[in-house]
Amino acid sequence: MPLRVNIKAAFQEAKFKCQRCGSCCHHRRPQEFDDLVPQNRVEEFWKKSNLIYLTEKDINRISRKTGADPKEFVDTLYENKKGSVKVENSGQKVVLDFPVMKSKDDGTCVFYEKEGCKIYSLRPVACRLFPFVVVEESTPKGDILLKISYNPTCPGIGKGPKVDQKKLEKLVVDQFSQRMNFIGPQIQKLSLEGKINPGAEIYRTMPGK
Repeated sequence: MPLRVNIKAAFQEAKFKCQRCGSCCHHRRPQEFDDLVPQNRVEEFWKKSNLIYLTEKDINRISRKTGADPKEFVDTLYENKKGSVKVENSGQKVVLDFPVMKSKDDGTCVFYEKEGCKIYSLRPVACRLFPFVVVEESTPKGDILLKISYNPTCPGIGKGPKVDQKKLEKLVVDQFSQRMNFIGPQIQKLSLEGKINPGAEIYRTMPGK
């Protein structure tokens, strides 16, 4: 049976207008987490961090338009700057190394300056979504639920026009689809090769700590 993906907004309606304050351009990497975050702590990690996850399209577009090498603006735990799937402990551990935007020493995005974002028109899907965040959950039937909420501390919340939920959901679906198109074939290949055990634990990386 094919996997089903459902989307649920954790709010009835919301107003938002970006204030260009730069608060979302300051990345948080909570120190209580190691480089590998277990699946059962991912939701907690997402609530305490605000890393900007990049899709392959994000990376290619920014690199092509700015001329920057991905190594200059992408953080991954492993060498491949477009991300990778690693299997460890004889198939008992699967590590999903998703690429994130690199930060400066002060925690700000490498493309952030006092005047604001240098690549605002090229900004990644994750930046376009902010202050709306997505948490992936599994349903009892094994399907995936993409739950959309928002960061209430963002000064742009409550200002401007009502958010178009259909456009918001489209961004969420596009981001999720790109991520699945990236890891899906890799996991399938590794599974067919017998390199992943059925009860393997899944971890996500926190690059750039």
